[in-house]
Amino acid sequence: MSEKKGKELATVSVYLNTGIVAGLFGVGFIAAALIFGILTLVIS
Repeated sequence: MSEKKGKELATVSVYLNTGIVAGLFGVGFIAAALIFGILTLVIS
């Protein structure tokens, strides 16, 4: 019983970590796109 519970918790933590990493990647990508766009406007 406790072993199954541990596996479920591990799966949930992995799922949460994946979501956090994906979120950070998305935010970083948007920030990079904004900075690139601003630089392009400033240069041109």
